[in-house]
Amino acid sequence: MSGSDLRTPIIYILTCIIVVLLIILKKMDDQNKEKTLEKRMEQLETKVENVKNAQKKKQHKLSPEIDPPKLKGEIGIIIDDFGYRNDEISEGFLKLNASLTYAVIPGHEHSRSFSEKAINAGYEVIVHMPMENTGKTYGEEEFVLTTDMDKETINRRINNALNQLPDAIGMNNHQGSKASADQYVMATVAKILKEKNKFFIDSRTTVETIAQSTMEIYGVPTARRNIFLDNDDDEEKITKQLMKLVRKSEKDGFSIGIGHVKPKTLKVLQEQIPILQKKGYKFEFVSKMLH
Repeated sequence: MSGSDLRTPIIYILTCIIVVLLIILKKMDDQNKEKTLEKRMEQLETKVENVKNAQKKKQHKLSPEIDPPKLKGEIGIIIDDFGYRNDEISEGFLKLNASLTYAVIPGHEHSRSFSEKAINAGYEVIVHMPMENTGKTYGEEEFVLTTDMDKETINRRINNALNQLPDAIGMNNHQGSKASADQYVMATVAKILKEKNKFFIDSRTTVETIAQSTMEIYGVPTARRNIFLDNDDDEEKITKQLMKLVRKSEKDGFSIGIGHVKPKTLKVLQEQIPILQKKGYKFEFVSKMLH
């Protein structure tokens, strides 16, 4: 047999061997890929399981949700006489964590600046309008409303007060045991407040007051003070008055108290507001308690 005749079967055999080797190599490669994929799947499943277990552990560590306390009553507190002072006491009232209404007397060195600070701190501001007493009327001679004034004078003084305290959304009376019982004065005040879209809170400095009833006649949003907190400048007595206000809010749904810029009043509110809030009492702006 010639050499050329032998090459043909040898080439055929070698070709077959190469094909077989390629097939074997491909199968081995497929097996390796399959093993690698299985390994990766196992790793992924392990990671997923670890995440689930971690979430379960975290859920067990979290305390159960606690429902907020049921609302027992809404308490509106007005603090009178801002404008006289600019110290740690007035600043302390700007740190109370509650919706409170601050009544600023016009005409004093710190009246406008405190009003601006109170608004920026999230409180509500009203004008604490000086009015004539049955006895001696003290201070604010350029703003006080008296029973012998004509309508133009009353209008001018109220407008001056509102211009000095442009952030004020309402008014209550400072002193005023005589003026708040006078029909002409209160009717004139009511007409101006109606025109200016302001409300009026009757501080009730006399049992003879007609302020609230006059506002109702002229369609001015209004409400009245229920409790004075600090006629006695004593922490224990202030606390007792605050508790009276609390009980009234629980009985009637809401109540309005008036206090003053005093150190002991501030201290009582600092202590009692968080306690009362946890018990379910809500401190609210008096603008939300009008009729």
